[in-house]
Amino acid sequence: MRFTLATLVLVLAASCLPAMAQPLTGREIAAEGNAATVSGRAHIEEGAEGTYVQLERPGAAQSVAGFIPFGDKHAYPGLYDIEGREVAITGVMAADGGLLIMMTDPDQLAVLS
Repeated sequence: MRFTLATLVLVLAASCLPAMAQPLTGREIAAEGNAATVSGRAHIEEGAEGTYVQLERPGAAQSVAGFIPFGDKHAYPGLYDIEGREVAITGVMAADGGLLIMMTDPDQLAVLS
């Protein structure tokens, strides 16, 4: 009895772990609240509350951008050097007109080429 109870607890605990972010290619896009890795050509834009890394993804159904609050911008040295380069952004999707990934850690941004 103890063994089956312990096994059940382990299985339930493991099912509560967050899923790994899956790279998105082509037209598919993760739903709001899901973790994902999205790649595209980066375009840096200043906004009223922070910096946006807009991803150019030809043929994609919806736009995706990374958002870096002004207070965190110092954590991304050389941010403007990625303009026009292929990048990947990883994080949790939020809807704000388009899909947005809040960027709070430099590891969320990877330069692909």
